[in-house]
Amino acid sequence: MTSATRTLRARRLEAAALELFTVRGFDAVTVDDLAAAGGVGRRTFFRYFPTKLDVVLGQLDDALAGLVSALAAVPDTVDPTSAARRAFLQVNAYSPDDEPVLRRRLTLIETVPEVGARASVRYEGWERALAADAAARWGCAPGELRPQVFARVVVAAMRGAFTVWLAAPDAELEPLVVAAFDDLARGFG
Repeated sequence: MTSATRTLRARRLEAAALELFTVRGFDAVTVDDLAAAGGVGRRTFFRYFPTKLDVVLGQLDDALAGLVSALAAVPDTVDPTSAARRAFLQVNAYSPDDEPVLRRRLTLIETVPEVGARASVRYEGWERALAADAAARWGCAPGELRPQVFARVVVAAMRGAFTVWLAAPDAELEPLVVAAFDDLARGFG
């Protein structure tokens, strides 16, 4: 099976799962239900996702890889806030066709405690990537206070932008991300 086939199948499984979770509720859906909805067997489902939580959150891993690449592409002379803004705008450039799936995913993250807790573990990877990038730009160690605080604030700002976007079905995500980074650059002064 090629990587492109796997990605396509994984996306189909994710879309089917998110639809089922939206209609029936996260706890009411079994892995067997997810496999059947995705047109695969239980064993095939587990080749793509170790748990039903991971079918909701797998995209976060792909986005983290995209964030790391996007940060690396920003010249070293750019300040950390501007670099993070560029990277997050790139990683979160969703097409209108992708937005319904994104809304379902984010709604589950925000409303199902088990999913939210697992997402928090994934967000730690985002924070590590942001701290490493900021530290390199500032010429300090990633474990120092400044890059650690910066990384957590940036992830919180993005989560806030997504929360506002979810609450306003007609809102566009990009202007919210820009506004969040504008506030970060000003320091909420």
